[in-house]
Amino acid sequence: MTNQRTPFKVLVSLAQRYAENARSLPAQQDIVATRKVVCFSLLGHNLAMPLEELVEIIEMPQYTSLPRVKPWVMGMANLRGRLLPIINLAAFLGSQLSGTTKTQRVIVIEMFGVFLGLAVDQVHGMRHFKVDTFTRRAALVPEPVVLYAEGSFVQPDSTWVLLRLGPLLSDPRFMAVAA
Repeated sequence: MTNQRTPFKVLVSLAQRYAENARSLPAQQDIVATRKVVCFSLLGHNLAMPLEELVEIIEMPQYTSLPRVKPWVMGMANLRGRLLPIINLAAFLGSQLSGTTKTQRVIVIEMFGVFLGLAVDQVHGMRHFKVDTFTRRAALVPEPVVLYAEGSFVQPDSTWVLLRLGPLLSDPRFMAVAA
C-alpha cells in the first residue's frame, strides 16, 4: 500500500503546524471609562468642555461690532452663511482675553436653540480623561467660573476644570446682551 495523503491527513498536518506556531492572545486589559473633552485656556486657567457640547472650533473671524450691547459682546460674524454672535467669555467673567490674536480661538456652540461663539485665549485640543480622575471639589475650581463648572479632572501634571454650557446659557445675565 502506498503512503497516500488523504485530505483528512493533510488537514490534521496543517492543524498541527499552525498550533505549533500559534501565538497566545494578548493579556486582557481593563477598560477604563473616559470622557472626551476639548481643553482650552481662559484667564490663565485650564478649562475643559465636553466634546458633545460644541459644534466646532475656529480661528477668530472678522466680525462687526454691534451698537448698544454689553462690552463682552464682541460682535457678529458670518460663519458659512449663519450669523454668529461672538462673546468674549473672559470679559463676561470680569477680565479680558490674555492670549494673542494668533492663539485666540472661538468655540462655536449650538445648544437650547442658541448659536454663538465663545472667544477663548487658546485651545489645546481634544483629550480623553479617565472618569475616575474627576472630582467635584469646589476648592479646585477658580472663582470666575465656579457658577458654570461641574468639577475638575485632576491629572498628574495639571488640573482641568470642566465647564458646562447649560448653566452658562441659563444665566439671565449672560443672555441679557442689550446695554
